[in-house]
Amino acid sequence: MTSPESEPMAELLSVYKVPQISPGSQHPQFSDHRRFPSFLRTVPSRAHQPQAIAKILVFFNWTWVGLVGSDSGAFEWLDREFRKEVGRNEGCVSFSKRIDGHVTNVGDVADAIQTSTAKVIVCDCYHVHFIVLAKALQEKNVTNRIWFLSTSFLLNPSILSREAREMLNGSLSLGIHSGPVPGLEHFLSTLHPAKYPGNHLLKLFWQELLGCTWPGLKPVGTQAGYIAQNCTGLELLTSTHLSALKLDDLTATYQVYLAAKAFLVAYQNLRANHPAEGIFPSGTCAKAGEARPWQVLQYLRNVHFTTQAQEEIFFSQDGEVPAVFDVVSIYIAPDHTWQTTKAGHVDFREPLGKELVLNSSAIIWAEGSGKVPLSVCSEKCPVGTRKSNVQGKPSCCFECLPCPRGEISNTLDSASCLKCPEDQWPNNEKNQCIPKVLDFLSYNEPLGMALAICTTLFFCLALTILGIFIWHHHTPIVRANNVRLSYLLLCSLALCFLCPFMFIGFPVPLTCALRQATFGIIFTVCVSSTLAKTIIVVSAFRATRPDARLRRWGGLSLPNAIPIGFSLVQVTLCGFWVTGWPPVPMNSTEAGPKVTMLCSAGSSELFYAMLGYLGFLALVSLVVAFLARQLPDTFNEAKHITLSMLVFSCVWISFIPAHLSAQGKDTVAVEIFAILASGAGLMCCLFFPKCYIILLQPDKNTKDQMMGKSHFKR
Repeated sequence: MTSPESEPMAELLSVYKVPQISPGSQHPQFSDHRRFPSFLRTVPSRAHQPQAIAKILVFFNWTWVGLVGSDSGAFEWLDREFRKEVGRNEGCVSFSKRIDGHVTNVGDVADAIQTSTAKVIVCDCYHVHFIVLAKALQEKNVTNRIWFLSTSFLLNPSILSREAREMLNGSLSLGIHSGPVPGLEHFLSTLHPAKYPGNHLLKLFWQELLGCTWPGLKPVGTQAGYIAQNCTGLELLTSTHLSALKLDDLTATYQVYLAAKAFLVAYQNLRANHPAEGIFPSGTCAKAGEARPWQVLQYLRNVHFTTQAQEEIFFSQDGEVPAVFDVVSIYIAPDHTWQTTKAGHVDFREPLGKELVLNSSAIIWAEGSGKVPLSVCSEKCPVGTRKSNVQGKPSCCFECLPCPRGEISNTLDSASCLKCPEDQWPNNEKNQCIPKVLDFLSYNEPLGMALAICTTLFFCLALTILGIFIWHHHTPIVRANNVRLSYLLLCSLALCFLCPFMFIGFPVPLTCALRQATFGIIFTVCVSSTLAKTIIVVSAFRATRPDARLRRWGGLSLPNAIPIGFSLVQVTLCGFWVTGWPPVPMNSTEAGPKVTMLCSAGSSELFYAMLGYLGFLALVSLVVAFLARQLPDTFNEAKHITLSMLVFSCVWISFIPAHLSAQGKDTVAVEIFAILASGAGLMCCLFFPKCYIILLQPDKNTKDQMMGKSHFKR
């Protein structure tokens, strides 16, 4: 009997402790031992089905499913438990619809199935409801669905409509475990209508199995117009006929056999017991002819036997046999014959994680292939991406976002990305962290090569100008403004142009410690020499006046004192910096695919103090040159010095924000550019006009011309 018929009888008989064994009642309520103390069953409780179905869904990676059921008292419970199990395995239920008893809402259920993207639908409805639903779905041309039938569905093609059979092609069914019934095949093979001439059911069985018709009986399962041969009673049942019955797949028959076997074993145990060896607390046993119902119940609860298939059968404390389900594959062959195959089973006697045994190659899907269909709301996120939930949708519906910069994911459906270590960086696919490439400003790259070429050109240009001045040292324009200071300035500029070579290449402790300090000292000589040239001119013209106080500074010591004095201050500052907090090689592991080798500042305060001192000298030179702008142009370089100091100031004022914002080896390139730009500006503004006169206008390079009119207008 099914659960509705068993409930009132079980409640009545449980009052008197009369034992009952049901081969068909699956409702979870019968597991309540206090309410039904004498109720046993040879079928597992429906409480195991949500977990069994969820395990199969996980096996096929079906995370987006629907649920359809009949309007029964157990549907609400199944819906709640099924959602819980599916959610525990990171799946989602797309929809849950219940078909009412009068099938009036089947259109709404069909619409829900049609609009949902779920390709797998768990069906816990009666076959009569499914027949109506299948017709409604076929009218809507909804056929590409995989149905997963529960044990409530009566899987019998003879009672299903054509639409229902076609709808179930390529689907699965969860069935109660069955096995061979000992002696059944031999019993059926010996059956003959002659033995039981009055048995009407036997004649129906005979004509159904052999395809003949008894006189007076209507043929069963034949098409219109089909004329069968008459049964004579002389036919013989062969193994071919019996194999068509699938005797190892008679679920209901097998459960009845288990119930009868349990009673038989209990009765045998009852008869075999001896006094003082019984199962009751006092060691007593019941007498076979005088056993009370509650005593028989006790023997039934202690039954333990092995079937012909070597499966152990016993009753748990809740009166249930071990929960074992068969997974059945449904397939309609090209000749339209209905075929079912056992593809595996779910055995809850096995350890956790090993309950499901499934041969997926034994399943033939609707397309006739062995490829498992997909039923997901969102496909798995590939490596290099992470899942991101979509607002307002279940967790199974998500977007795949690329991993952020510097992070990877090396598994499918990764919920988050992993940050690479500081010395590693993601590959192009963002699925693996690889060592960062060592990077520094090198002569082999275009930027380093261009800066080296510019440095060499400027150095050669400075030496060329120095050579021109030495070759024409006797000319008035060279001698006009302290030739020694001009030589010192050109030599220091040439050395200044060599400083960038210490910035290019792999950083080592020596170059890191000396490169910025060396430039600071050399360029201090340049700026202080420029300042000395301007001060000498100013002091010379003021010394020609009778009341001049600066005449005593017109001696030979003034050109030497100014560069030496100002340079010693910078030497002291840089020496304190290099000896106390020297710059050292370091690697920059900021976000990026490379490890950039740089030199640390050592002490940022002393670095900017060095630059600040250079700026102070440039400002003093600019002010002095500006004050000397009214002196005669033939002896005065004020305008050129003013312009050179403006260029120097613009370069180094721009350098500070550029240096702070640059990253990696770009900071080195910014420093080299500043060195070259400031040195080139000083050289061009001070010496190009003189070289122009020396080389292209030698007629103006005479004492008369120098003492006469101005060559450079104000």
